[in-house]
Formats: sequence, structure tokens, C-alpha cells
Amino acid sequence: MKNKIPKFPNFRPFDINDTLWYESYYLKEGLNPYADISPGDILVWLDANNDLSVSKLNGTIILRYTNIFNNNQINIIPLANSLHDLVIEKIMLFLIENDLPPELHEIPSIICNKLDRNQWLIKTDRDGYEYILDTSQQSTLQGSNYYRLRNNVNLFERVHSDDVIDIKYYNEFNDEAKEVFLHHINTMPFNNRNEASQENTMEPIAIRKNLEYASFFHKKALIIKINRKVVSISMISFLDKNTAAINHLKVDYSVKNIFRYTVYQLSKILNENGIKEINFEQDLGIEGLREFKKYLRPSRFLKKNSICARHL
Repeated sequence: MKNKIPKFPNFRPFDINDTLWYESYYLKEGLNPYADISPGDILVWLDANNDLSVSKLNGTIILRYTNIFNNNQINIIPLANSLHDLVIEKIMLFLIENDLPPELHEIPSIICNKLDRNQWLIKTDRDGYEYILDTSQQSTLQGSNYYRLRNNVNLFERVHSDDVIDIKYYNEFNDEAKEVFLHHINTMPFNNRNEASQENTMEPIAIRKNLEYASFFHKKALIIKINRKVVSISMISFLDKNTAAINHLKVDYSVKNIFRYTVYQLSKILNENGIKEINFEQDLGIEGLREFKKYLRPSRFLKKNSICARHL
């Protein structure tokens, strides 16, 4: 229940207790399976600067935070399905009065359908697109579209045919899984050659924060070992009954094709557990990361928009 949420333009801090009512709101408003505005993600990424706050206006929940991926600009996200022009007008006025750029970013496209496009300039926010993989397709890799990925997996299995490969899925993030993650945060490479242009220095901090919330949000884990050596760690959240999000997937890139093999095994396990899609989240506009995620053959994208006034 949305208790004691101030009316816009007043805000109060958003904390872990708020995720209980927010999860119901997220599902009721059809905001799933967007990962970045899911209950667990907003406490990690939107609250990275410890200033995530909440307000409400005409039944619309409004989040305000520092966007660490956009030069630490203040961003406001109104969330309701669908958004109304009056809500956007009042937010824009608030931004102008506080000497902030009168624009909104990271807005799910599905909630913008009823906005007046004569009043608002609504642009595609490609950097925020979230990548959706079909677990059935990714676990069978059938057809010409998956030829290269299928070859990657087959080559991995041939190379390691004499090795002991231990694949362990944790339905609950227990102490054993947490210990493995904590040990490998600083020892496992965080970038492959495709991501080397921009190292994500926030990720070790985000992993520790996710570990802190792992039990609360019932996060899952997948750990792969070759000859008792950890070569892949994955943290997973369920966004709804059909979709899982990959919070973190880190591998030892000295093991060729281990990333592709991890996605393959994870897809099989999730598919067997009734999960139809995997949200691999956004690419942040990082060229190498975008190419890498496109290579995984997503089945669709969850699109996002930016919004600004046509006339101020």
C-alpha cells in the first residue's frame, strides 16, 4: 500500500520497505517485464547515489534520482499506464523552476501512448532499450539464425569433453553462493574485449548491494565450474511468472565461449522452470556492449522514450 507518499512536487526517500507496495503497483500497471524499474533494480541502480525518492500525482507514482550513467543528471520518471499530459506538464514546470533541463529520460514506451504528440516531442531512447531473449530459442539454438551461437556451444563442449563441468543452480541465494560471488568480484575480469572501451566501475558496488538484498528479493544464482575452478557466476531475479532478469553475469574470458555457454545453460534451466523470457537489460549506449548483446539474438526489445516539450 502506498502509505504516506507526499503529493508532487514533494518527495520522500524510497527505501526497501517501499518495494512491497511498489511490486504490486509495478505488476498492476503492466510495467513488467521492464527490469530497470523493477523493485530490485531501482534500489541498486536508481539509488546508486543514495538519493532515490518518491512522490505521487493523480495516481501516478513519480521517482526522482541521480542518473549515474548520464553525467549525474537528475532524472524524474513518472510511472502509470498510461501517462497523462497534466502529469508531464507539472513535472516539466517543476524542472524549469529548479533550473533543471526540462526533459525526461528512460520512460517505458508502452506508457506514452496517450500523450499529446503535438505538445510533447517524444523521441526513441535507444540507449535504454532492454534486450529480451526467448528461453526456448536460446536453449535449443535451432535454425540458421542461431548457427554461430550453436557452433560456439558445440565448440565449448568439444574442447572441455574431458573436463569435469559442474553446473549448479541456486533457487535461493544461500551463503555458499554469496561467498562465491564475494570472492570473485575482484578476481574475475569484468570486461571482455568488446566492452573494453568503457569499464563499468559501478558494477562491483552494484553486486555487493544486490548481495545485500538477495534474500529479500529471492534472487537466484547459477555458478559454473570447470575442474572445480569457478568460470562463470550469474545473479538472476524473477520479474514476473514468465520473465527473469540477469542482474549480473560475469565469466572468466580466458575460457573461450564460456559466456555463450552460460547463456545456453541458463536458458535451459529457466525454461524448465517455466520462465519464457530473459531480460538482459540495456546496453547504455556502449558500442561494444550493444554489438555483444545483439549477437545473442534477442527476440524483441523493450523500448524507452525521452520526452520534452515542443514549445516552452
